[in-house]
Amino acid sequence: MMDASERLRRPAWLRAWGVALVPLFLAAAYLGLVWSPQDVNQGNLIRIMYAHVSVAWIGFVAVGLTALFGALFLWRGKRRDDVLAVASGEMALLFSALTIIGGMTYSRPTLNTFWTWDAKLTLTALMVALLVGYFIVRALIDDPVRRGRVSAVVAIIVAASLPFNYLAAEWFRTLHPSRAIALDGSGVTMAPEMLFTLLFNTVVAGLVYAWFMVDRARLGRIEAQLEAERAERELGSVPSGGVVRV
Repeated sequence: MMDASERLRRPAWLRAWGVALVPLFLAAAYLGLVWSPQDVNQGNLIRIMYAHVSVAWIGFVAVGLTALFGALFLWRGKRRDDVLAVASGEMALLFSALTIIGGMTYSRPTLNTFWTWDAKLTLTALMVALLVGYFIVRALIDDPVRRGRVSAVVAIIVAASLPFNYLAAEWFRTLHPSRAIALDGSGVTMAPEMLFTLLFNTVVAGLVYAWFMVDRARLGRIEAQLEAERAERELGSVPSGGVVRV
């Protein structure tokens, strides 16, 4: 049986992935802060957009995957689906909080205030509050099956807000700039250099999200395994050195 330090040690491929992210992150920062041209109207303020939009998009993906894994847990009842839901949920909360920080950072020099009750900013804040509620629910329930089911329902509710958030600039009166990239194929209204910088930053943000999620899921599986071993030992069904696979 492996001791705790051996279980917690990251595999070599995961460490290599993390190291490779450092130059990619620096390259993304260089593209956004130096290489990309200024905007005609906003000047250097446009550089906030590269970080703000990229983390917002990945935050949406993280929320969607949290709901997906939660739905899979409701359907199949497998602990690994709940572990993946939690891992993605933590990243969803982090990236959504960074989205709000980016929005407030942009609002201060353009609107002379950090908070405007803008539709998209407010809906994102509501999403963050619901994600916090997701983890509060998990902390209040001891039974792992019931905890996974209840939190999965919360995650699905959070994901249901995504269409409203994404289309808020078109559906509601808002100070938020209109979308420069339309997913319906109607066109792209930004310079090629800006588009490349934005997409590169989004890819890097996605890789960062994936790395943290994989590592967190790995720790979650270890935690679930230890819980199962402890429960088995308390019931006396296996020796103290036994291993239960989850």
